[in-house]
Amino acid sequence: MATDKPRNSGDSIVINGARQNNLKNLSFSLPTGKLIVITGVSGSGKSTLAFDTIYAEGQRRYVETFSAYARQFLDRMDKPAVDSIQGIPPAIAIDQSNPVRTSRSTVGTMTELNDYLKLAFARLAVLHCPQCERIVRKDSAQSIVADLQSRLQPNQRLNVCLPIKVPHNFSEEEVVQLLGQQGYTRIQARDGDTVEAVQDRLRFNEDNRDRLGEALEVAMHHGNGRVVVYPISETDRDDVGAPLRYSSHHHCPDCDIEFAEPQPSLFSFNSPIGACAECKGFGRIIGVDFGLVIPDENKTLAEGAVKPWQTPSFKECQTDLMKFARKRDVPTNVPWRDLNQDQQEWVLEGEGSSDDGLWYGVRGYFNWLETKAYKM
Repeated sequence: MATDKPRNSGDSIVINGARQNNLKNLSFSLPTGKLIVITGVSGSGKSTLAFDTIYAEGQRRYVETFSAYARQFLDRMDKPAVDSIQGIPPAIAIDQSNPVRTSRSTVGTMTELNDYLKLAFARLAVLHCPQCERIVRKDSAQSIVADLQSRLQPNQRLNVCLPIKVPHNFSEEEVVQLLGQQGYTRIQARDGDTVEAVQDRLRFNEDNRDRLGEALEVAMHHGNGRVVVYPISETDRDDVGAPLRYSSHHHCPDCDIEFAEPQPSLFSFNSPIGACAECKGFGRIIGVDFGLVIPDENKTLAEGAVKPWQTPSFKECQTDLMKFARKRDVPTNVPWRDLNQDQQEWVLEGEGSSDDGLWYGVRGYFNWLETKAYKM
């Protein structure tokens, strides 16, 4: 469809009478310095306009600026069927191509964008504990002091404690006795298999800031990177507030959960560390459609109702089915549709592992097949 010829405003690409391929004497202008999207139905001439007309003319003019000697080493496109193109700058084109056709190749891997995303997640992501939703970070004496300053009132009484796990081959009293021999005579709390010994008691103020930092460092050193701070009431030293727990490891001190250090491979589907445990990073899993496994419900088990087991490769599974069915009094000469629900479920789901000498079922057969799939 022809339109009025637009005037060249100096900051536009003006095309007059484009007739390349299926373009019908098209005239229009495109502003330069803008991001332009060409859309339309299939066969409307989008690629012809972008690649065979605009890019072809821009590339042809650019190549003509080189010497005759240099032009012989460059690919040149044919002049497009167009009356005139004005204001076109040198052009480059990025073609859609996929030279590596694997099930793991994606837009992210082809453009290497995935590498930057992995690094960004590993360096910039903030980990939250999935149980208490607390931000998990490595604490230091300085960061703990800053956090206490934002939480507590000035001159607050504090007990700085170090938590000690009771080993399985020691009793709690033996651990308390060993702590007493090292000078830790005050026990703040006993919680399950953990004993919390008092490292220092002090007031939280500027005069004791260095003393508090030193107490925190010593407590974390002897407490395997963990420290607990208890606010104490001014009037009653037995009135203890909620404990404030910290850890110098990648660990949630409240839920006592250790986390792996963030690294790019944790966010990569191409790595066994970061890949989904279910699909192994392929984005798909083997599912069982029992309608395809047993396509003809008029067949009996003896006639081969379970279709995958009628090949020479898996004839042994059919033999196992007949053997176990006789032991469990499951009819083998009755059409599949006439078996009751329990009998059908026994055939499909099995009763246990073949390693234990039990019937593994159709489900167990496909689970075994999946173990033979590609592993990273």
